[in-house]
Amino acid sequence: MNNTQTLLGTLILGSILTFGFYGVFVNAQDSETYVKDDLYIEECGACHLAYAPALMPHQSWVGIMQGLEDHFGENAELDAEGSAHISKYLAQYALGTGGPSTMSQLARNLPQNAPLRVTEFPAFLDAHDVVKQQLEMQEWPDGFLSPCRDCHHQAADARFEKELLHPGYGPSFPSSPN
Repeated sequence: MNNTQTLLGTLILGSILTFGFYGVFVNAQDSETYVKDDLYIEECGACHLAYAPALMPHQSWVGIMQGLEDHFGENAELDAEGSAHISKYLAQYALGTGGPSTMSQLARNLPQNAPLRVTEFPAFLDAHDVVKQQLEMQEWPDGFLSPCRDCHHQAADARFEKELLHPGYGPSFPSSPN
């Protein structure tokens, strides 16, 4: 082997190792960690799943926080300090504020004014269309997709991967309204 071949081999190996370590580092930084907030879980989780902020964009969370006096038919108002704290938390960890993530697929095809319910997001509906087909339903009954924990047993930890679903689990609703 001559010096040119040795140098070339060293450069190639060095490049592979550099890009490999860089990829591991970047993926470790981008890995999703659901940062939980005690006040958010206490206040919002008292009535329903305290949804991971990364499930919806900031715009949706602002709409929800501004409408707590009529939060889907319930009064969920908070004191000013609690509201400010939770709003800041939601803004910090909302969908789209960081890099690519498994939740970022929910941002696909969002309308200009994002819905206030994740169950109305186009990508959410697309991802759950297979369930509708399997259950031979034409339309979703009201609230059918809302209890995430029925199918996603780790929803409280923001774990929604398909690999974590178990066949035979899900909402126990009466027959579909075909």
